Amino acid sequence: MPEQGRKSDGEFDSKITDEDVLAVLEAAETPVLTTGLVAEELPVTSKAVYYRLRRLHEEGRVDQMKVGARGAVWWVADESE
Repeated sequence: MPEQGRKSDGEFDSKITDEDVLAVLEAAETPVLTTGLVAEELPVTSKAVYYRLRRLHEEGRVDQMKVGARGAVWWVADESE
């Protein structure tokens, strides 16, 4: 796997955008997706998708529900709430 470059401020350059992740969630045939299912649709690792989803959750753009000891499902937040 090629190394991901860094920006001048030290942050990693991302191969995907927030909109890429949101588009996968919006296009899903099911109401929720796991991190792994989102990652299958994008050219990055599950770990990278998890960090992006977590940040989107902190921003209120996606919602999350824990399912099991280490699992979670994600969906696009209802902006009317």
